[in-house]
Amino acid sequence: MTKESRRFDPDLRTTRRGLLRGFAWAGVTIPLLSWLSSSKEKAQASEAGPGDFNVFHPTFSVKERDRRWAATRQIMARPQWNLDAILAPATGDKAYPRYLTQIGGRGGSAEVILTRDDSKPVYAFVGSSRNKRFWEARLESWRSGGKLIIEEGEGSREVAQRLKALGLDRAGTRIGVAKLMGSRFDPEGLAPSIYIGNLKAALPGTQFLSIENWGPDSGPIDEVAMVKSAEEHEAIRRCVAVGEKAIETIRRIARPPARHQGDIWFQTFNVMFAETGEDPTRLSISIDSESNSTLGAPTADPLKLGQIISQEIDATVQGYRAQVNHSIFVGGRDTPGFEYYRAAMETAVKIFFESLAFIVPGKTTCGQFVDHYAAVTDKLNAEDRSGVVLHSSGIGNLTRPRLGPSNSRKDSDIVIVPGMTFNFKPAIRMKRSAIQDVMQQNRIVQLGEHLLITQSAGRLGKRELKPLATDA
Repeated sequence: MTKESRRFDPDLRTTRRGLLRGFAWAGVTIPLLSWLSSSKEKAQASEAGPGDFNVFHPTFSVKERDRRWAATRQIMARPQWNLDAILAPATGDKAYPRYLTQIGGRGGSAEVILTRDDSKPVYAFVGSSRNKRFWEARLESWRSGGKLIIEEGEGSREVAQRLKALGLDRAGTRIGVAKLMGSRFDPEGLAPSIYIGNLKAALPGTQFLSIENWGPDSGPIDEVAMVKSAEEHEAIRRCVAVGEKAIETIRRIARPPARHQGDIWFQTFNVMFAETGEDPTRLSISIDSESNSTLGAPTADPLKLGQIISQEIDATVQGYRAQVNHSIFVGGRDTPGFEYYRAAMETAVKIFFESLAFIVPGKTTCGQFVDHYAAVTDKLNAEDRSGVVLHSSGIGNLTRPRLGPSNSRKDSDIVIVPGMTFNFKPAIRMKRSAIQDVMQQNRIVQLGEHLLITQSAGRLGKRELKPLATDA
């Protein structure tokens, strides 16, 4: 990723009012800075130093463009799919247009048409001429050879005209529509009924079909997105590094003068945004409860000694998300509750490494892996409280597989193979027969680490996996 760094007032990072002023500055400046990025091929990430604000130019290489388009078309040709084209509406899940074209984020989305015939260009409708100029400048390399054509216009009328021009109005034509029906998310789909109705009326001989499925045969985009390239791995490494910086930020600031969760949330959000130039996909910080209980929002939950802070942290780089988690104890060794926290976190670390050793790439299924995790958790006198314990990485909801011992089991048969990246995030509560917390009910702790599958399963994070306390 290419970037431009810009100095801003360090004091803006210390208060919510200052943070909002900083965002107002960034909202004006980002469009002015983005054109300064000069690289067309490779994205090299570097960490922001104190007072730096990084603006990234999201450009995967032409080689990566060709790889994902070819893999998508290969699945489209399978007999069970047999698709002549894919339509990814901007009104649906924006992950699909972004995966196919890189168009997304604060610059808006696109309506994308990709045909199975690789001699025909991919078309992206982005709305106004202003949007067209913006994306043509940013995606010059992907437009090389006329492979990606960015057009003005939007809506069913423009799309229908282009489909007709591509010869996709003949009787029996099969067009797969992203999010016509969902699987893991949005089971009733996101494509507007009026939009689809207008397309059917304009192309009466064409069939419009869902392209998402549970299990290994997940569909021409979902399946391709599960196994990532080296370039995608680099974006995910960057996400993990920023997530680990966020964990350290929380540990450092979860003490006076911070008064409540919102004080921690705003400063952590600021650090993450300054590092990547993109909104975190998720920043859920919870106190003495499940890590996702605050749903990514700042709250007024008071901060006190003896609490356990858990979180779901997904930094965003080039549209990609990758989660990390690490429960933190507020206080030190002499603070009531620390011994329970220490024992629970050390158990979570043992569970993590015992489970990791179970993975045999190319053989172990996701279901076998999470079942083994559940067995190890029980063996170590803990209860699983994770829900989803395997959380893949990617753009938005293109993050399958996602499952746990009793969650999303329809993805159980997916085999863990080289190229996959995912967050393995044990969330446990120790059994009171093993150790008792200072509260009437033992609290939950979570440890989430991102993995890259090669010939084995390896960590992408660099931090030490151990108990973390604010006074340490």
